[in-house]
Amino acid sequence: MSGFGQFYQQGGVFMHLITLLALAGTGILAVRAARLRGLVHRVKTAQPAAPRTEGGLIGALALASLMVGLLGTTFGFMELCAAVLTIPPPQQIQAVFRATPMALTTVAWSLMLSVPLVLGRAVVGAVETRLRALTPQP
Repeated sequence: MSGFGQFYQQGGVFMHLITLLALAGTGILAVRAARLRGLVHRVKTAQPAAPRTEGGLIGALALASLMVGLLGTTFGFMELCAAVLTIPPPQQIQAVFRATPMALTTVAWSLMLSVPLVLGRAVVGAVETRLRALTPQP
């Protein structure tokens, strides 16, 4: 793979869907992180915390991104097998070794985008829990 453009093209339409799911999750995470400022203000002024918002949608989007990556990889391996059968048997092993990284492109992309999203969700959730423990209970 010579560049990002080639890497992205190898995953086809699955790469777009993975990217959109990760962007949606990142947007929700950013909003949730921004709300922590209001929670910090409530801690400083000794006001009760606002109702808690769930971060389950972030996890669901990250999981959906991983699932789309696996689906893309499955289709990639189906294409790989069909292509390998069209070349002479002595060259098939080399072709499999060359094509396997291309088939794994979508799962690699989904992991690259989902792992930071899940880690961000964990950090924001932990900070929110600690701040809520400092606010007075109604």
